Formats: sequence, structure tokens, C-alpha cells
Amino acid sequence: MKLMGKDITPAKVMAFVGERLAARGLSSPGDTELTPEGVEGRVDPLSFNLRALEENADATQGLPLETHRDGLSGRAVVIAKRVFRQAGQIFINEALGRQRAFNGHVRDSYAQLAAEVIRLRQRVAELEQQKVVVAPAPVATPPPLAPPPNVESKPKATAPLAPTVKKPVLKAKKPSRPVPAPPSAPRPPTRRGK
Repeated sequence: MKLMGKDITPAKVMAFVGERLAARGLSSPGDTELTPEGVEGRVDPLSFNLRALEENADATQGLPLETHRDGLSGRAVVIAKRVFRQAGQIFINEALGRQRAFNGHVRDSYAQLAAEVIRLRQRVAELEQQKVVVAPAPVATPPPLAPPPNVESKPKATAPLAPTVKKPVLKAKKPSRPVPAPPSAPRPPTRRGK
């Protein structure tokens, strides 16, 4: 079997996998057909993030009510959460009003930045197609300024440079043997209270 790129196609691979699954009784041969409708298109991250910001911009809107409980107790918990949310919606709106406005500004700013990125990508693509190499323009230097006519120009005297002298680096000597500590003075006797 040759493993060349032109010999292996998605349709052939899916047909082979479908045959193997059918032989084991796990699926029918018609279930494994690859259809273009089943494949999702490429997602543009800029538009995806903008849509997500639009959906979640309003902080006063609650998330869907859920519980991990089953049966009647689960339904009772969901009903209690719904009643609590409806009763406290006024306070929720008041507490999260500024966050809602901020989220709107973030969404609008992101939309502007995304539009600018798209515009710059198009411009870069245009420039890459042109492939024009632009040489940098020569920089013109201004002529030197002349001294005013009233002032006499005298050449400045410069001092001769002093010769540099390297200083030798001195290393500290290590003691050959440890130096004993000086003896401590004896302590005076202390009196104990009566």
C-alpha cells in the first residue's frame, strides 16, 4: 500500500472506516458518508468574539436556571430561583447598571478595533500584491549656521588629554591561621533577692 498524498482522500478513508464498523456490527454502511453540509466553516475570531460580546453585554440578564437535583426537589429549586430572581430584579438592575454600560463601551471599542484590523489586513494584502520596493529618501542636512556679523569668532583652546594610568588591583591576604577571640571579662556576682 502506497501512502502518498494523492492516494489518500477523505472519501476513501471514511469508506474504509465505514466498512470496518459495518463488519463489526457497529454501524450501517450508509451512515458513514461524508457530506459537505456536516462540516462547519472556518470561524473568523474577530466576528465570533464580537458576537459573544453582544450576547453577554447585558449583565442584568440572568443565565438559564439550572440545578443538579432530579425530580420534584429539582423543580422546586428552579422555581425558587426564578421567584428570587424576579423579586430581586430591581436590585440587580441597580447594582449592575454601570457594568452594563461598561460592557456596551467594550463591545463598541472591540467592534471598532476589529474593523480596523480587517482594513489593515486588506491594505497589507494589497501591498503584498504590488510588491513595490520603496527606497528611503535621502535626508538633506541643513547648511551650518554662520556666526552673527557683530561677534568676533575666536577659536577655542582645547586642553591636552591627560594620559591614563592603570592602578594596580590589591588583593586582601587571607590569614594563615584562625585568630583567637579576645578573652571575655568575668561577670560580677549577682545577689539573689531575700
